[in-house]
Amino acid sequence: MSYDLYVDLRAIQRYIFSSNKLKDNLGASFIVSHIFDDFKDEKTGFCGGGNLYRQCDSEISAKEIVRDLSRAIFENALGLSFNAAILETKGEEFSSRMESLHQKLDEEKQTHQQITTLRSYGVNAQCSSGPLSAQYVDYSDGGRKYISEVVKAKRLAADKAKNKINKEYQDILGKEFELSEDLNKLGQKEGEDSHIAVVHIDGNEIGKLYKAQKSLSEYQNLSRKMNNAMSDALKATIKILADNILEGKWKYYEQEINSGNAESLPLPLRPIYIGGDDITFVCEGKLGIVLACIYIEQVKKILNEKDITFCAGIAIAKTNFPFFQIYKAAEALCRSAKNKRIKEDKDESYIDFHMINSSIYTNLEEVRKIQYKSIDGINLLYRPYKIEDLKAQIENAKNFAKSWPNSKLAKFREVLYKDASERKAFFRELKTRDDLKIYCAGESFKHFKTFVDFTTGSDTIFLDIIELINLLPEEGSNEIQS
Repeated sequence: MSYDLYVDLRAIQRYIFSSNKLKDNLGASFIVSHIFDDFKDEKTGFCGGGNLYRQCDSEISAKEIVRDLSRAIFENALGLSFNAAILETKGEEFSSRMESLHQKLDEEKQTHQQITTLRSYGVNAQCSSGPLSAQYVDYSDGGRKYISEVVKAKRLAADKAKNKINKEYQDILGKEFELSEDLNKLGQKEGEDSHIAVVHIDGNEIGKLYKAQKSLSEYQNLSRKMNNAMSDALKATIKILADNILEGKWKYYEQEINSGNAESLPLPLRPIYIGGDDITFVCEGKLGIVLACIYIEQVKKILNEKDITFCAGIAIAKTNFPFFQIYKAAEALCRSAKNKRIKEDKDESYIDFHMINSSIYTNLEEVRKIQYKSIDGINLLYRPYKIEDLKAQIENAKNFAKSWPNSKLAKFREVLYKDASERKAFFRELKTRDDLKIYCAGESFKHFKTFVDFTTGSDTIFLDIIELINLLPEEGSNEIQS
């Protein structure tokens, strides 16, 4: 008699991204990525993306794994929690067993929730990095700060993560770059208003692919293939980024590179979490959109599977904006991209992006309803875009930036919010000038060439173009490589 065990870590994103300190996020990611190291078995199961599956000889051995995992979390990863499902195997096909495990797991999630942290009360000192009670004093930043046991575990893990990831990417980074542990050191220029971009990329309907696997070996092969592709695509993206900077295609660290002093420069990209079919990284604000395009193109190239697609959400905000809020925005943008893909073309990968301008981030849909409508009801957002369309829009944005003065771009943006009569008047004005060409290249945007007020139906692509101008890396002497 044998038993199946399936473990699912809960609220991984909140555990990883709840701190504004990048080092805490990196340590939490390391813990999540390695919490199953002592429990996985390549012969009888698989793990990845916060899940562990094992075929066990008995119910007792399955429960022992659950017990030992609970102990490991209480000893080394407080704040992390999981649910587990154990079912006796009765000769069913592997896919049926997996479906039953997921059903049992859903029931478990409704009835059982672990508490692995000490909550804060009025008599407790509060952790400086979160809502939990403080149990330790941290002197690592030269100050004296109270921290919880959860934060302490993350910071201890961050040191291990640093050593591991530096070895993993050393050949790509060379002597010129290193991975940063500080959100303020991602290629931002001193004295300028700095921004970061959080990029969240997730596979589309990958769960259906796993459900279609008929045996453990097929499931393991797909899992390995996906894990390797996601990791290799990240390395390829970092290589393209580093090369573009060193070759002067993107204007970062120009002074150091031109003087021959390019050594141990903070790379403007820092991977935070990669697991299963999703990845989250943070980068300098103007790199988020182009790096998301590059990453998706690289992972699709490596997988070489037409049916596997990805969606991405890119949230850009000031560097000191609450990090968890930026991540939640990126997650919502990724969902927005997935919804557009379902409506338009399931065979394509889609990307959505948003610049957070307010001091407080609220619901994405509500923000867009309020901020992106003209006074006569025109929808000023055309995004999300499939990748080829977004690349066409990027070229349109570059052409506008090269040929239009900032004052006219500001006027164009203002006019888009007006009614049809004012948009038509501005259009007639542009027709009398040879120096202000209107750019709307792209196969999907042909119908906009017949407009008289910059709209087709109730849509326009031009506000997206204007916003993209300030969300792209400043180019050097050469064109951007992708």
